[in-house]
Amino acid sequence: MILTNGGLNINSKERTLSAIKGIPEDKIPFNPFVMHLAAGLTSVDYSKEYCQKPEVLVEGQLKLVELFDIDHVHVATDAYREANAWGVDVHYESHTPAPISGTELRIEEFDTVETPNLLESQRIQDRVKAVEMLSEKVGDKLCVVGWIEAPLSELCYMFSMEKIMELGGHTQPKWEKTMKKLAERILPVQVEFAQLQIEAGADIIGVGDASVSQIGPKNYETSTLKVTQKLHRTIEKQVPALYHTCGDNSKSDMLELIAVAAGASVLDIDFQVDLAQAKEQVGSKVCLRGNTSTTVLGTPCPPEEVINQVTRSIEAGKSNGMYMYAAGCEWPWKPLDIAIRNLSIAKTLIEKLGRYN
Repeated sequence: MILTNGGLNINSKERTLSAIKGIPEDKIPFNPFVMHLAAGLTSVDYSKEYCQKPEVLVEGQLKLVELFDIDHVHVATDAYREANAWGVDVHYESHTPAPISGTELRIEEFDTVETPNLLESQRIQDRVKAVEMLSEKVGDKLCVVGWIEAPLSELCYMFSMEKIMELGGHTQPKWEKTMKKLAERILPVQVEFAQLQIEAGADIIGVGDASVSQIGPKNYETSTLKVTQKLHRTIEKQVPALYHTCGDNSKSDMLELIAVAAGASVLDIDFQVDLAQAKEQVGSKVCLRGNTSTTVLGTPCPPEEVINQVTRSIEAGKSNGMYMYAAGCEWPWKPLDIAIRNLSIAKTLIEKLGRYN
């Protein structure tokens, strides 16, 4: 995890933080977003063990570092920890934790719902404990990435995406007013959750927004953008925020909003976004992470196709720094042998091609 370059010893944490600051040190940080595969490498059930037992999560993340020399560790697992604290019940029978149908909150009754005490929420405290354990294990060698959900996505998890999207079918003023009210209500809880993880040792806070590509730039700008800005700015007073977005956010207005206006130091972009275009348009304003196609990485295609796809991401991202390597979203985990092969290919290519231009 330590590489000597020009007489300097640069470890994984320094490499990652330098990329965020736009100070390219030696090579691109290798920071793929890996969850299910971490459980597969340690032969545990993802939903029932990896997502519920901090010590199991920590073992899986450290196994990834041992096998693939990844430059960070993280505690992301599923999207329902905060929603669970608000009262949404979660089951663990599918491949990832999911809400129990019918337990989602009701928008019209939300004013009467008590604000959760995060110190009494088991799932919240499990994540904080995982951050603490990873921080103790890796010290100053690797970045520990905490995780929360962005306001828009969190509302979808609390009330269901269907109910949130139905709001968009009403008049624009009602959409704006309702969404702003809901987002402002949950913001203090999100800030507290981030703060608990920072105090436990998180060097970066990931902010997941899987829903942002579903509403378009106009609705985003008039509903949850300002609250997302507040969240990121609060986090950024202490540690960098990593804004994890999914889907096609390639339209110029949306790309500018999530990359610049949202105010995070790092932006995850999915494979539907052209990385070379994003690098040219916003790459000097935010550190980009991404974005090899998970479709390619998740199918048993020939190694040559994987090599071509990963190489394309590296070459598009590495000019002038401010880039970390990852897939477009979570690294695929099935078939296990293919997932391991492809992650090994990506690591090899980072070592070969990952020097900054």
